[in-house]
Formats: sequence, C-alpha cells, structure tokens
Amino acid sequence: MKYKLLSLLALSFLFVTGTTVAGKGGPIITGIWAGAGQVMYVDGTSAEIVSVSAVLDQEGKFFYGVAEFEVTIGGVEQPTQVAQMSGHISGNAIKGVMGACLEPAPDCFGVAVIEGKLSGNKLRGTVVDLSDGSTSVIILRRMPR
Repeated sequence: MKYKLLSLLALSFLFVTGTTVAGKGGPIITGIWAGAGQVMYVDGTSAEIVSVSAVLDQEGKFFYGVAEFEVTIGGVEQPTQVAQMSGHISGNAIKGVMGACLEPAPDCFGVAVIEGKLSGNKLRGTVVDLSDGSTSVIILRRMPR
C-alpha cells in the first residue's frame, strides 16, 4: 500500500508540475511526458522515482490522463505502478488529484494531491500522498511527437 501511494504521488507530481507551451486559450499540457523524481516518507525513508511516463489530454482548462512509473526503495525495484489523474490549469499553475482505478472512472480512489508549474516543455511538481503522508518532487519533459 505504501509503495502504491508513493507511486501515485510521484506520478501526480509529474502531471501537476512542469512547463507547457502557451497556446490559444492558455497553456497546453496535452502530450506524452517522461521524467523522474524523488520521494520522502514521514519516517525519513526516501525513494527514487526511476522513471515516469504519462499521457495527458486537455479540455479547456481541465486535464486528465494516465501515468506509469517505476520506483526504487532502498535499492529494491518495486512493481510498476499505474495511476489516473485529473486537474485544472490556471495560467501556468496546475492543481489536481491522482488515484488508482480498478474500473473505469468514477471508480477511482483519490490518494494524492498534485500541485505544480508548467514551463515550456517541462513539468515540475509536488505530489502529497494523503494516505501515507509522503511527498514527491518530479520533473517531466514533453516527448517529441
């Protein structure tokens, strides 16, 4: 459970923070993103988000998508995690939630809060896991088409 939440937080961070390309009507987050990050648990345990990949779509100022990430805790690789997210873009700021979905929406469990910034083709963000209190910092870059 602790690893799933960490993974979800990391993924959320990737989506929430970062940079986007300004377009008609505001920033555009649609695309494929990849990156990495770090996690800290409240007991001082740290983890590496070795890789994150996300596919994001956008409708107006709202975004949604899915992410997959690989996490290493204490040098031990954890199972690949998959999460769904959604949120809102205001200027270059992003806020949203991320959770694991066992079935298609709305049967998802929101477990992480995402907050970040978009800047060009770079996403920077912080993800706070509400179930275990861990905090993740992630940096993603938009992949070329």
